[in-house]
Amino acid sequence: MEYRQISTDSAEKIGEGAHGEVYRIAEDTIVKVYRPTVSMEEIQREKQLARWSFVKGLPTAISFDIVRVGDRYGVVYEMLNARSAADYIKESDENFENFVSKSVELMNRIHSVEVMPGELSDMKERTIGWIGNLRKYLPADACDKLLKLLENVSESHTLLHADFHLKNILITGDELMLIDMDTLCAGDPIFEMATIYNSYMEFPCISPKAAEFLGIDVQTANRLWKRTLEHYLENTGEEEREVTKMAQLLGCIRIIDYADRQIGLPERDVILKTCTEDILKNL
Repeated sequence: MEYRQISTDSAEKIGEGAHGEVYRIAEDTIVKVYRPTVSMEEIQREKQLARWSFVKGLPTAISFDIVRVGDRYGVVYEMLNARSAADYIKESDENFENFVSKSVELMNRIHSVEVMPGELSDMKERTIGWIGNLRKYLPADACDKLLKLLENVSESHTLLHADFHLKNILITGDELMLIDMDTLCAGDPIFEMATIYNSYMEFPCISPKAAEFLGIDVQTANRLWKRTLEHYLENTGEEEREVTKMAQLLGCIRIIDYADRQIGLPERDVILKTCTEDILKNL
């Protein structure tokens, strides 16, 4: 099939995720340009999930068509006056707090959607599967403890974004808009908190480059986790400590599975060492 060719040479990059970058190519139009490793099947799936999310009432961009951007593929979306969330929060403390408040509202809005059984992948099932890879790095009794912890996590059909961080949220006017919908799945909201913990705490702890990727520094990333957790729980104390502990455990399981499959990943050994140590510490 012949796809329309466009250029992002003079476009502003306003977002970036694991699978590609987002550019504003007009006042009311953005394009997500996928990395060469992303297949057309995966691109079509994300396009469909974005439309599915829009129908469910979630604030995400309306997808138009698939295009060529040089030797890569992209999907064009309608999104008026989109801007980077990282740039927004760095402008003032007021913007920072406003973002945290609105992002928790958005997260709760996502979690208000119930997914039909089998409609999306189940995060609890996936996490149980990932523990198989942990047996290369952790003692058997530690893996058994993790499995028992997971058994106690509720069976849930709650919608999760599962990669909820600054780079996957854009600011349009006074509203937040979601991008990178390919990670959508179902499960207990603690799995959402685990992905947020990874983005703002675990990865920046391993390397400051992880915070730089988000467009902020480590201190700001850590502060985002703390304030997000406080807003989400609406209290402080023991509950925060328990949620943080479980979020770190679940987050590290996911990171180890990812790093295990990425042989050429920079700092792979450091990532595996840090996450295994953090799991054993929490257990």
